[in-house]
This record gives sequence, structure tokens and C-alpha cells, in this order.
Amino acid sequence: MAKSGKIITIYSPKGGVGKSVLSLNLVGVASSLDHKTLILDFDMHTGTIGMILNEEIKKSIYNLTDDMTNNRFKKISDYVYKYNDKIDVLPSPKDPRQGNKISSRYLSMIIEKVRNLYDVVIIDTGSKMDEINIVTLDSSDLILFIIDNDMYTLKNTRNILNIFSDCNITNYKVLLNASCDFKTPYFSIMDMKKIIGANIDYTLSKNLFIKDITSYLYECKIPSLTDGFNKKYKEDYNNMKMIIEDLKKGDFDEKN
Repeated sequence: MAKSGKIITIYSPKGGVGKSVLSLNLVGVASSLDHKTLILDFDMHTGTIGMILNEEIKKSIYNLTDDMTNNRFKKISDYVYKYNDKIDVLPSPKDPRQGNKISSRYLSMIIEKVRNLYDVVIIDTGSKMDEINIVTLDSSDLILFIIDNDMYTLKNTRNILNIFSDCNITNYKVLLNASCDFKTPYFSIMDMKKIIGANIDYTLSKNLFIKDITSYLYECKIPSLTDGFNKKYKEDYNNMKMIIEDLKKGDFDEKN
């Protein structure tokens, strides 16, 4: 019987809130829970995940969709890169000119194919609410909105969540990534809830600010998989673990 994996899309209307690092850390946590996991990079214009993991990319989502278009596609495994026994990577193209050629009509097909191959699929996205992100969000089991203590992020999140409310979309949760807030927070938690008009379901604390994050990335390591991470950042690790467990249980189906 085919797998029925879970799809979680990481999204924010603003860049610089830690989407890609969070995506990688969630992948690491999911794999530690013994889930076969795929990280899927749908930020088509940066190739961030492939660059962070230093994959020598010969094939990407561009090649996959191009082969689908020309009836050359055979199987997903021809395009993924193995990070370890539990984690695979399907990268976006490094060349943004190729990213511009990717048709969104194939993305939902890709998501359904990988759903049958993996327990958990984490999708990293760009910040634009374009056709690619609309298709991706519509195909996801859980949409994880990342916010920080910034008025631009909060107001844009409110706008999108209002659209979700109009469309009766409820499969989302909000994560406050305080590890990206380097200054004293301007808004309180209560203020942020009022601005976005929704609950804040998860938080990552300032303690998760990793001063030597560049050393992890330089060595092509997923931080949450490094020795001692789960003890040094115990609270935040457990919060990320909770996200994966909620995803697997489907506890996000009804919003409070």
C-alpha cells in the first residue's frame, strides 16, 4: 500500500525571518523521529537549500518539470539527492532563469508523487504570493506561517489570513521566530496576536539564535542533527518536535 505522507509548507510574506533554516531544522527533527523525510525547495529564484547543503546540483525541479513536459519523466528518485539515510533533497535551480521557466501546473503533481514516497515533506518557499505559492499552499496539509516582531510581516500576515478566512482555509498555524529578533521586541505577544488577528501557536525563542550558524552552513550541516543540539536548545527542539507530531496527528484541522 502506498504511503500517505504529510506535507508542511513554510511560508512568510517577508524574507529574512528564518524560513530556510527552520525548514532544515524541521527536516532534522522529523528524521530523528524516524520519519523518511524530503525537503522540497520551491523558492525558485535562489536555490537556497541546495547551496546551504552544498549539493553538487546536476538536476533540479527545473529538470523534473521539463522532463514531465516532454514525456521523459520516469521516477522522482532520478532528481533527488540523498543527505543521509532518512533525508532526501529536491532542490530548486541555482539559475533564476530556469526558475522563471517552471510552470506551476506541475507542482501539485510533484507534491502528490512525493506524498506517496515520504512520511514527511517540508516545503521551503519564497515570500511572494505568486502562482507557485498559491498552488503549493493549496496542496499542503499544514501551512506554517513564520512571523517576527516586525510591523511589515505582521500586517501582511493579517492580510493573507483574512483571505484564508474568506476562503474557509483553516489548515494553518503561526510560528513566532524570536531567534531572528536581534533587538528588544517592539510588540508584545498580545500585540502581535491583535495585529495578525490570530493565535500564535508555536514559538522559537531568542535562545535559538545560533551565533555560529555560518559554521554549520559552511560545513553543510543541518543544525538540529548536530551532537548536543537537542540538549542545548531543549525547549526549542521540543517545540519543533511538537510541530512534526501535530502534523502527523492532524491536530491543525480545526483552528481555535
